[in-house]
Amino acid sequence: SCKKHEDTGGTPSGSARINSTATASTTGSASTTNEQPGRHGDHITVLAHHKDPKPTDPVRINFERFKVVSANFDPQKVEGGKATIEIDLSSFHTDSDERDEHLKSPSYLDVAKLATATVTIDNVKQKAGTTYTADATVAAHGMTKSYPVTFDVLERNSDSITIKGQHTFTRLDFGIGT
Repeated sequence: SCKKHEDTGGTPSGSARINSTATASTTGSASTTNEQPGRHGDHITVLAHHKDPKPTDPVRINFERFKVVSANFDPQKVEGGKATIEIDLSSFHTDSDERDEHLKSPSYLDVAKLATATVTIDNVKQKAGTTYTADATVAAHGMTKSYPVTFDVLERNSDSITIKGQHTFTRLDFGIGT
């Protein structure tokens, strides 16, 4: 199986940061977990910052359902590897039901129509030691953008690796909100 943990920080009116920790295997699909940030286990968390900072920033948006739809790499030779992860955008929660409903509305994520985001990692190259670079193609909200990313390999097993990385982007890249 292949599992993923990702932290992305986005704002209802600002930018987003992706901090990812993923365990990926060369066969199968990922199970999803409801792990909380800071705990071991695969999970996706968005750290959202408002354009005009608020005392509650960053807002933690925890995604409960996601899956690795494909993974093709050798855990002992990560270069050239590729993986694709689908995130169920309707499966998130924050510490506010009112905020959740607002973010799921047509004004933001519009999960009734656009409930899936896809992240594809490709063109993996070793930078130094356990640090790698790659291209991340993100498809969300009817738009597709590519970003250069850097990640560290934290653990290697015979059929899986655990990685951690971070990337910041604006939600406006995907036409989310105004």
